[in-house]
Amino acid sequence: MNQFKKLFKSYIVSFLLIYIFYNAFTILEFIGEGAFGKVAKCQVNGSNAIVAVKILKQEIEEDVEHELGMLEAIGQLNADQVHVIKLYEIFQHCGHTCLVFEMLDIDLFQHCLNKNSLYVNAIRPIAKQLLETLQALQYLKIVHTDIKPDNVMLINMKYLPYRVKLIDFGKALHYYTSKLGGMHQAVGYRAPEVTLGLPFTESIDMWGLGCLLAFLYLGFHLFPVHCEHLMLRCMVETLGMPSNHQLQKGMYTKYFFCEEDEFGSKWRLLTKKEYSIIHKKNAFIDLLKKMLRLDGAKRISPTEALQHPFITMSHLSHDPRSRDYLTEEHNTRQGKNKTKQNNNKDMLL
Repeated sequence: MNQFKKLFKSYIVSFLLIYIFYNAFTILEFIGEGAFGKVAKCQVNGSNAIVAVKILKQEIEEDVEHELGMLEAIGQLNADQVHVIKLYEIFQHCGHTCLVFEMLDIDLFQHCLNKNSLYVNAIRPIAKQLLETLQALQYLKIVHTDIKPDNVMLINMKYLPYRVKLIDFGKALHYYTSKLGGMHQAVGYRAPEVTLGLPFTESIDMWGLGCLLAFLYLGFHLFPVHCEHLMLRCMVETLGMPSNHQLQKGMYTKYFFCEEDEFGSKWRLLTKKEYSIIHKKNAFIDLLKKMLRLDGAKRISPTEALQHPFITMSHLSHDPRSRDYLTEEHNTRQGKNKTKQNNNKDMLL
């Protein structure tokens, strides 16, 4: 494949050529889109080679630099031997960083949507490959931090069944650079030490891999993926309580657990009502802080305040256990609106 060393000369999205000085791509289709930008499936003109071009948004420059740093670090590995996605080239177009990757088949989440679940004989080679990946990343002191079915792709299900590669190193980091209390990993795949706000190591990736393998076998997520409280409740019911040492040291322990004695020797998980009250208070206090900033230029605007979680209750909307509260609150608001409308009518009369 030719080296892509020049900037794009033009980018025609309909239909669909990317011209560069030495070569050209034909965009076959856009196959992904997210907060980072878009991914296009492209054919290299003059050959049958198919690649995936990840076109990153301009406004995430700091994230781009971070991802490039991680890709450079794992670039010293043999991508095929350690089962990570292969980066061919990096170039710029109109301020956008574009990454050219090998084209893979389908991610494990979509594959399981089609298959429901996998037999253990299919899971075994996937587990072995990803363990080899984690072994290689551990050698580099890198934590992927986002291992989940969406980020593991089959190479070619038809010709190389259950050969996989780990993708998306945008959230990866050297574990010695991690900050205490940072939120990593997707809910449902988040290790307890991350949820509780404890120091962590590359072992959080092993937790993510365990959850992923369970998903492949079950056909559904082992732990709930929309609410941390539900996730922890399910963990406690399945695996037992975290140790007293973990609970005593965790920055976020009291968001989810409370002490049953003054010595911190006995803890319990908050009930759904207690959890909702704490999070409502936290959201309210956060809004007050933004309203009462000393610097008027940094004070929250009415438009921003209307989108704040305390007003929208978005911090509760993904929690099925909060639906009764949300319904009651909605009905209360509707009732107040009707009363106000009726009062206005009476005044007019």
